[in-house]
Amino acid sequence: MANVIPPSTALAVVTKMSEKCKSTIPSAIQVKNHPETISTEEKLDIIRQLAKGEWIVDICHDVGFAHGSIRTIRDNTDKITEIAKYGTKVCVQQD
Repeated sequence: MANVIPPSTALAVVTKMSEKCKSTIPSAIQVKNHPETISTEEKLDIIRQLAKGEWIVDICHDVGFAHGSIRTIRDNTDKITEIAKYGTKVCVQQD
């Protein structure tokens, strides 16, 4: 029979590995905890950065949002600019 690691030992090894991985991630890359909604001003700022041709990953590092949030803002550019034009305080949220 092959060498079998007891479950308690395997769990300890995995826990140590996950703690080690967390400590090696630079804080500049870690995503900030933001509320569910992003303000219209922040969305317009991101749209301007996208219009300049900046990469999504660079914008993520600048503003601290996840890639999916930036892509959702990019995909909803027309809706967001309409909201900003009329001054509505409604935020477009990802489904």
